[in-house]
Amino acid sequence: MTQRIDELVDKLNRQRAIESKKMQCKVCWWIYDPERGCDELDIEPGIPFVELPDYFVCPNCGNDRTHFLPYNEESD
Repeated sequence: MTQRIDELVDKLNRQRAIESKKMQCKVCWWIYDPERGCDELDIEPGIPFVELPDYFVCPNCGNDRTHFLPYNEESD
C-alpha cells in the first residue's frame, strides 16, 4: 500500500514538474533551474526537469528525482 501511495505522489509531482520550471529538493532545499543546468552532473542549461537523465540525483544531498517538488517562486 505504501509503495502505491509513493508511486501516486511521484506521478503527481512529475505532472506538476511539467508546469514548473524550477524544482526543489524536499530534503535539502537545493533548487534545479533548467536555465542554469547542473554543472556537478554535466547537465547543460535548457534541460527541463522531466527530461533529466535517470542518473540525476540532488548534487547537494544525493537524493533521487522523487524527492523534488515544484519550486514556488512566489515565496522568494
